[in-house]
Amino acid sequence: MEQLPRPRYSQEFREQTVKFFKESGLTLVEAAKRLSLPKGALKNWVYADRQGELTPGGKSMIL
Repeated sequence: MEQLPRPRYSQEFREQTVKFFKESGLTLVEAAKRLSLPKGALKNWVYADRQGELTPGGKSMIL
């Protein structure tokens, strides 16, 4: 069986998704289901945001 290509999400989409998760009060699993995303992707983006690495270039983007 041929594997499907992994979806690519824009940086803006990732940032908006993390913002939605933080403001929604939903659990990670609930938010991922509501957004039709793999929970692992959302988990990784939230972790990166907490580390200050969600923006392109990571911590170097902080001015």
